[in-house]
This record gives sequence, C-alpha cells and structure tokens, in this order.
Amino acid sequence: MGKKPFISIVNQYFNRFPFRKINTALEPSKDLKIIVVIPCYNEKYIQPTIDSLFLKQDDFSFDVEVIVLINNSESEINQIKKQNLLTLKKLQNLSKTYNKSNIHLIPVLIGDLDSKNAGVGWARKLGMDLATQRFRTINFNGIIVGLDADTIVESNYFNSIYSFFLNNNFNAASIHFEHPISVDSFSEVQLNQIIYYELHLRYYKNSMKYSNLPYSFHTIGSAFALTASAYARQGGMNRRKAGEDFYFINKLIKGEIFGEINDTKVIPSPRISDRVPFGTGRAILEGLNSQKDLSLSYDFQCFEIINSWINSIENKDFNYENFPTTLKAYMDYEKWIKHHTMMLNNTNSHKSYLKLFYNIFDAFWMLKFIHFLRDNYYPNTSLLENTNTLLVKIGYPTMGNVTSQLEFFRKLDKKKGQKPLK
Repeated sequence: MGKKPFISIVNQYFNRFPFRKINTALEPSKDLKIIVVIPCYNEKYIQPTIDSLFLKQDDFSFDVEVIVLINNSESEINQIKKQNLLTLKKLQNLSKTYNKSNIHLIPVLIGDLDSKNAGVGWARKLGMDLATQRFRTINFNGIIVGLDADTIVESNYFNSIYSFFLNNNFNAASIHFEHPISVDSFSEVQLNQIIYYELHLRYYKNSMKYSNLPYSFHTIGSAFALTASAYARQGGMNRRKAGEDFYFINKLIKGEIFGEINDTKVIPSPRISDRVPFGTGRAILEGLNSQKDLSLSYDFQCFEIINSWINSIENKDFNYENFPTTLKAYMDYEKWIKHHTMMLNNTNSHKSYLKLFYNIFDAFWMLKFIHFLRDNYYPNTSLLENTNTLLVKIGYPTMGNVTSQLEFFRKLDKKKGQKPLK
C-alpha cells in the first residue's frame, strides 16, 4: 500500500481534531514553501525578530509567510490587551513596507481564548493549524517553522531550512541555537546565568546520547521545523501552557524521520520572563533571584545508570534481577513484566522490539526517572564537573570553565547533525 496523499493526511487531521478557522486577506501563493509561526503575547520588542526575517536574509528563490499569532485570554487584564492591540497595529504597518513579492507578514490577533487553556501551546497550535490550512489550499506539503517573538535568526535561515528538507529524507528537525553570551544589552551576571542554562541543555542532550538513547535531540520551541504532513500525522500541537514544545517535538522524534539543521542558527534572547513555569526566561529569572542554582545539574551517575540499563536491553538481557537497583526502585517487577510481555507479543524481531521499547521508555519517561534519581539518590551537583565527566567518557579532555565547555559542545552539536533515526 502506497503512502497517503498530502491532502488525505491533512483532511484526516482536520476531521479528527478541533481547529479554529482563521480568515486572512492574503491568499497563499503557489510557490509558498515555508511558513514561520510566531506566538506573541504582551510583546513590546518583536521588531528585531521581524527585521531578521525580512531585512537580513540572503536572497531566496521561493515564497515565505510569517504568521505572528498575537493572543490573550478573554479575561486578560486590559494592559496586556492594549499591548497586543499595539503589536497588531505595528505589525500591520510593518507589513505594508516589509512585504515583498516572495515574503509576507501575516499578523493575527486572537483575543478571546478560554482562560483555562490560553497560553503559548494554544497560540502555537492556532498558528500551525493556520499554516497547515494554507498549505492544504495549494495542495503542497510545505515546511512549518517554530520561532519565538524574542529571537533572531541568521541570514541563511530560510535557505538552510529549505535545502535541508529538499535534499534529505527528513520530515522534522531541530534547528541549531545559541544564546548571546557576550553582548552589552545584558549584565555580566545575567550572561553568566545563560551560559549555565545553555550548557545544562547541551550537557543533558549529550549525556542522553552517551546513554545510547535514540531521542537525544534538543526540544526548543523557537528552533524546530517540520513538514505540514508530519504536523497532521502527529495530531498537531497541544494546548499546554508550558512545555508544549518538549511534548510535541518528542512525538515528532518518535513518529517521524527526525534530524538536525546545523548550518544556520537561531539566537534566543537571554532576557528574564515569568510568563511560563519553566524555559529559558524562567530559568534566568530564578537564577538571578537565587531561587535556583544554575551552576548545578543532574549528577552524571544518573546517565551511567541509564546507560547500563540500555546496554542490557540492547544485548537482550531482559532479566529484571540484573537491572540497576535504582531503576528497580522506580519500576517494580510487575510493571516491567507487563511492558516486556506486551513488547514480545507485538514484535517479531529484536529491532522491532527496541523500537517499541523506545516508544514506551521515551524522553519523557527518562526525564521523570532522572528526576526520581535526583530527588532520592543523586542530588544535583556541579555542572562544570559533570560536564567534564561526560567529556572524558566520550573521549575528550576536561576544561577549566563552563564558557569553554559551552563553546565546545556548540561545535560538537553542529558536527553531529543530519543523521536520520534508524
């Protein structure tokens, strides 16, 4: 049986899941290849993001749309409603001068979201649903890109993303990102916090890779791209108020051919924020307020335990008694046997067993297990020392400071891109 046609995939999505019909004056062009979706809430400083997309891109030979989904709940305070209206007006004015024959800015204001679910997840969903509808209109499986309203991008951003999907067999990808760590706009203390935060992200990702886990990718909402068909196949974006990117991108990693775009760069802002309970802005805020010590991270012993277990599973040692003691404290024998029996009964090879295993024991399961280890066995310890332990384990020398470590892992992550999951 052949692959489903694009129209069939997206029609099935819109028939299965609720969506909001958003009307726009601009009809999508037949040469539309990329739609960038930017959720925007109470944002005063979006222009640098728009400038990097419209004024600072290398020439490209295809059409692009940038949808800015300005949003708030129906019960939002008047101050934020007014700011959103100002943003809408500003973007509408910019669209008159910034729009060109091959790139268009589409600002949309949705100001009546239900307070219970209003947030970045719903805003991303509304924007990505709209992007999928626009690609459906022209019957083209185009590229949807996630970006944030406080980020800028490199000049080859559009060309890099387009080339990646054109020349590879991927249908979803993370995009290389680097926070600014040497600018005058932020204090030295704040920049130190962002160095810790980004190094933690790279330490975690590469420690997962050391543990031989196939979903060792960054899951950043401002730095991912996917085809419209992949978006529809995976049931669209969720409406979580925070962490929506982690959950959705992990669905893509498990369900699609997922890679890394590493020859361009997204530059997220290191500014503080209290809009969501976690993420870059919240981490920097808590670090500056001494609510959280960003110089600490997961003890590397947590990843050694995972690595030991994964090696056992990869080598067909399914004996619960041989599992690490701390893992047995987290998952009892009955639960393991239930999972193991189901996986054996639904697969006919070790390769297919492993695929099902990693679907069940996915990135979210591993994160919860690591938090269990942190809370009960191995409290967070020095990020510098843990990163040095990782460096030695993967065959590199140790380093004396976190800035050097961050610069090293940025380069290492860029070298490891564009490898499809088996």
